[in-house]
Parts: sequence; C-alpha cells; structure tokens
Amino acid sequence: MELKKAIRPYVMSIAGFDPSAGAGLLADVKCFEQQKVYGFGICTALTVQTDIDFLKNNWLDTAQIIEQIAPLLSRFKIAAVKIGLIKNISVLIDVIDHLKKEQSEIKIVMDPVMKASAGYTFHDWDNGLKQLLPVLKKIDLITPNYHEMLHLGGKNEVFTAAKIWSSYCPVLLKGGHNTKNIGTDYLYVDDHVHELKPDIKTIHQKHGSGCVLSAAITAMIAKGNGLLEACTLAKVNTEHFLNSNESLLGYHNIIQKEND
Repeated sequence: MELKKAIRPYVMSIAGFDPSAGAGLLADVKCFEQQKVYGFGICTALTVQTDIDFLKNNWLDTAQIIEQIAPLLSRFKIAAVKIGLIKNISVLIDVIDHLKKEQSEIKIVMDPVMKASAGYTFHDWDNGLKQLLPVLKKIDLITPNYHEMLHLGGKNEVFTAAKIWSSYCPVLLKGGHNTKNIGTDYLYVDDHVHELKPDIKTIHQKHGSGCVLSAAITAMIAKGNGLLEACTLAKVNTEHFLNSNESLLGYHNIIQKEND
C-alpha cells in the first residue's frame, strides 16, 4: 500500500511496559500524542508495578526488540527515538546500531533508567563512562537525573561528570533530585552550559516524570526544534504535567491548541 505523506512526524519509544501507564512506553506514547507527533512503541521489558510499588521485571532480549522495530523502520521515516529502560549495554548497542543502519539520520535521545521510583534497581553501571562510551558517540542527547549522573560519573563530582560526558554527546542533567537547586536542569552542549530554571514554585511529584520529560524532548526534536529550544519547551510541558493533579499519576493535557 502506498504510504501517504504524514502531517505529523513519526517518533518511537523503546522502553519498558508499565501497566500503571505512569512511566515507560505508555507514558511516552501519551506524551507524543499530546505533542502532536505520531508515536510508535517498542517494548523492552514487561514490568509488574503500580505508581508506588515495583514487584517484578521480565526483560526482552535483542532479537525480540529488533523484531518489533524492523517492520516500522522499513515502512516509516522515523524522525526521533527515545530509548528508556533496556536490559543491558550490549542490547542497547545492538538496538542503536540497528536504528542507525536502517535510518542513519534518526535522532536518538537516551534516558538512562537505572532505578525505579519505587526502589527497584535495574542496573549498576559503575564507571559508566567507560561502559557507555560506545553508545554516547552514536546518540544525540542523554538525560540522566542528578542521582544517575552522580553514580555514572564514578569519583567525579556531578557537574564535572556531566561536562566530561558532554565531550562525547550533549547531556541534559535533570534537576529534580538536586536539593540545592531543585527543578533546575543543566544542558551541556557545544562547550556551553545552559541553565534551565523552573517556571513554577510548587509541584506535585509524579511517577514517571523523567520519562515524560525525555519523551517531550524527543517530540520537540522531531518537530524541528534545536536542542536548547527542545529542552526548554519540554520542561514547560513537564511542569504542566506535574501540576495536572495532586496524585502520582499525571494527565497529559493539551496546553495550547494548534492546527493538526
């Protein structure tokens, strides 16, 4: 069947399936729809969880993930991909290599999910730079939160680690866990550091807020925004998400109406 020209950009989330839909694949696709891009979803893990409890995780391997990706790449031009929870670095490298082999211009945002908000640890990537270096050279942005960067950076102070990593790919250091400047993100790109301060003073914490921010950035990149603008716009979107209600599960409200 002939594929008609798409009005909305195509984007893809490669992430875990959270049945509560607060984080991971379902949250990403909801965010994509809000941002008026068309989102595809690739499952990397089947989790058993709620917004407050994490009970079990079942990983999918490389072959199972690529089997989902391949037919979509053969039919659709994907503008940008967000990669979240994934089994290990070996699987991550294989998936990225497949994406780049099939569509070399595809933009990739990586959100290094290491621990569930409910406390379950997925990865212990000590000396993260050495392990992730082959990945960093092939992606367009990595979005660790404060604790993740602190852990991945080894013995380096968190801001020093982010600067070192940014020599290989842009880094958005998310500030939700930084008690000194809570809510302030730092974008390290092209030897510059851009401070992205919050526009709101009070927030209601949400399960999956980091996933939503990274997904929103992916959508903004797909729509043609530069990296700084994409991160800035996505931050505003995520703040609306955080304050959409007082529970741990946020609503993906349409902030402003546009023509489809």
